[in-house]
Amino acid sequence: MPRLVVLTGPIAAGKNTVADELARVLTGRGRTVVVADVDDVAAMVGAPGAAATGLWFAAHEAHGALIGRWMRSAVDDIVVVGPIYSSEEQAALTEALPDGTPVLWIVIDAPVSVTLPRAQSDPGRVLSRDPDFHHAAHRRFRKLLPAIPATRIFNSEDLQSDQIASAIMQMLDVP
Repeated sequence: MPRLVVLTGPIAAGKNTVADELARVLTGRGRTVVVADVDDVAAMVGAPGAAATGLWFAAHEAHGALIGRWMRSAVDDIVVVGPIYSSEEQAALTEALPDGTPVLWIVIDAPVSVTLPRAQSDPGRVLSRDPDFHHAAHRRFRKLLPAIPATRIFNSEDLQSDQIASAIMQMLDVP
């Protein structure tokens, strides 16, 4: 069975950067890796997007079904990325998993004073560059953080993506 790593945290905390680094290291060790971002599934809904059309939770459910299928494949590792905070979002991800699937839940965090400038300097971002949206998303994350079953929490203000990926590799015990 593939190993499942969930990277969650607020906007622009570095989840995708860590996922990319983790995938690079794992594939460098001969492992097959799938990186599956819930935002990519949400982006499948045409403009104005899943959140604006009331389909955000449906995107979480579709993402969970996708992960469930990957878990039944020959892939070695699956890295899930996204805002998977609430118990409903967590259930949407985990309900399609094979029974007994161990999940390594990693929270990558950073204060809004760090993440907002990151988001605003990224021309590929749209909504997350808006200060009001960004602050509201951070407040939601902070409110729901106690309900996230975090195996470990990393602060990307203090650690680089390669350091976080290295620590995750140690938790995975990959030779």
